[in-house]
Amino acid sequence: MILLIFLVCTTHPTLIYQYDAYSNIIDGWEDETHVCSFETCGQIHFFGTSFNDEIKISRIFLNLEPHSHIKVEAEFLKQLFIYNKKSIDDTYISNFMIDEELTQYESKMLFQICGDENPEYLQTISIVRLHNRRSVWIYIQTYYGGLISFRLSILKCSDLCVGCIDNYHKFCQSWKLHQYSFNQKSITNYDGWTLISVLNQNINLFNCGDCQFIIFQEINFFTKLPPHEDVLIRFFKLFTNPIIIDYLESQQTISFENQIEILLRNHHNPILQLNIKTQSNSDFGFIRDFELYYTQPELMFNNLNEGCLEQFQDKCLNCQEGWILDEFQENCHPICGDGIIHGQEQCDYGNLISKYSCHLCKYSCIDFCKICQFGICLQCQDGFIINGNFICDPLCGDGNLIPYSTEQCEISVNGVNGVQDGCLDCKFISIENCKTNHFSICLECEVGFDILESICFPHCGDKLILKQYEDCDDGNLQPYDGCFECKFQCIEDCKTCEKGQCIQICEDGYEYVNNSCLSVCGDQIVTKEEDCDDGNLQPWDGCFLCKYSCPQYCYDCYQGICLECYYQYQLLNSNQCKQQLNCGDGYLQEQEECDDGNYEALDGCKDCLIELNWICITIIKDSPSQCTFVKAPNLIINYLNITQNKQYISIQFNQGVKINTTQLLSKTINYVLENISQKNWKGSLFIIQDVGSDVNFGEYIISIETNLENLTKPDGYQYRKCCFIGW
Repeated sequence: MILLIFLVCTTHPTLIYQYDAYSNIIDGWEDETHVCSFETCGQIHFFGTSFNDEIKISRIFLNLEPHSHIKVEAEFLKQLFIYNKKSIDDTYISNFMIDEELTQYESKMLFQICGDENPEYLQTISIVRLHNRRSVWIYIQTYYGGLISFRLSILKCSDLCVGCIDNYHKFCQSWKLHQYSFNQKSITNYDGWTLISVLNQNINLFNCGDCQFIIFQEINFFTKLPPHEDVLIRFFKLFTNPIIIDYLESQQTISFENQIEILLRNHHNPILQLNIKTQSNSDFGFIRDFELYYTQPELMFNNLNEGCLEQFQDKCLNCQEGWILDEFQENCHPICGDGIIHGQEQCDYGNLISKYSCHLCKYSCIDFCKICQFGICLQCQDGFIINGNFICDPLCGDGNLIPYSTEQCEISVNGVNGVQDGCLDCKFISIENCKTNHFSICLECEVGFDILESICFPHCGDKLILKQYEDCDDGNLQPYDGCFECKFQCIEDCKTCEKGQCIQICEDGYEYVNNSCLSVCGDQIVTKEEDCDDGNLQPWDGCFLCKYSCPQYCYDCYQGICLECYYQYQLLNSNQCKQQLNCGDGYLQEQEECDDGNYEALDGCKDCLIELNWICITIIKDSPSQCTFVKAPNLIINYLNITQNKQYISIQFNQGVKINTTQLLSKTINYVLENISQKNWKGSLFIIQDVGSDVNFGEYIISIETNLENLTKPDGYQYRKCCFIGW
């Protein structure tokens, strides 16, 4: 009789690696295109590129603990590139690979969180895959995005199980690891191997984190095994080039790729020799992660009853603790429900009730599971999808509503049960402002709302103001009383209305006083009742109290402009009359700019005024002015460009200047547009270099934004935009 001892237990995923781009640490990820960096898109951080570039990153994980499955969870960002209003997303598809196998992912549009016109996709992976090799590698290729986060978990093997070998006739615990070769990222260990025909011994592959493969045409392996019965050979093969494996007793030809397993049953020879070569002399083979396992010889016992404490010949007389005697068959059976796993029991939680997929001490699949192992669901039935807890959830969007499941409703492919019917992501959409509802039907609305076709609408006219929906609610439908249909409304013909109150009913330049529109003097708007409006109450400046006025000491003027001054008064460029006191006597007086003792022109001082491009000073008190010809600086004005409705003008002197006051020159610069009202344009002064007490050229840029659409003009007339600048 054969004595079989085995342990069976459930395991849960064990997190062995976690990555988050927020850390700003590369952490072993390889970048083939050398364009990756840590980028930010809205609130999302990722390792990749925000430019129109392809990225390729990969990483290998080595020396994993014995396991039966891996769980991979990842998030990566992809920006949809728009060119000439056409998406080229179909051309640039992301690829996510685990050990050279493509893996599907889910995409969710994020609606332009990066701040430009291109939408973004959040692409996610959550997959559980059969895997028992001691290394695994990840490869990600995408465009205009990168890796946000990554998690790798493993489902560990049962106790005493070194390789999770459970698809053969031997129990997993029976296998022992003899040798592990070619398992480093850069291969340096060749124990037991003879390289007969190789090409540079190894080659680097970026897809596996820049790891190395042995590249060969023929190699030999030799090892001495301890006493054993069966031998299992495992390794990873790249590409589909056929290779021949000769192990003396027989040989196999392998033409597929990925993980290769070869079982040698009843191999009692203490020496194992392998010859591996390519089928074609022109081909090369590529392998790594070579593993060699064996089973120990089984001990044979005659007629041993498992669980038996006392036995006579083939009959059991008394069972061990945890076992019960079958008096008819005269053997022992484990007691199911005692919380201890014995014999052929797979699980035992201390009762006979189904718990954690254990029923009557045998593993059973969860509901809707198609394939399970040790109570863990690996594949769900059609219409279901496995989640991170190995539970089968209904597949939302397939048009099939699964009763007694997490689905409340189903979105069919033709849209009959779509969002318009109150169903989103197979859940009923909560009805806004609904107090009581049954599924997607509202039975009672919140206070201030009325039901109309199961939708809650604001009730206008109940004197309750719902701030999100109503400006006001005066309880009536009377127009022009400040509130109409729960929106602010002013009296008729109101020019400016604010929250139901009329602020402006008259034209610009007028104010509403005692039921009449009166002209406003001082607002710089000239109305038909005004001659002028310079915005001040300064007399003698040509306009006073919005009527033309002559400057002081002016003999003859027209519309505020002086044509001739009184006797002994001189008309200045500032439209003012200045008194001349004993001009030409050589004594500089308060109202004189200079006095050189004569009336001659072109000597710097004429009529006691300094001539253009001259500088006059009085060196000695009560002596004639000394004048020197100086070329005055010119103001250079350049038109730069126009952007949309903004025009830009540059202002600069042609030589260094300074001012003798404490006020900067920029404080005195004024500019207006000819023939355009102040309300139809606005300007901004940008200081590049200001003029002060130090000599410099000074530089300014004026931005002018006009609103010519508001101007009325005759047909065919074009407004010429002119700018007058002065100090």
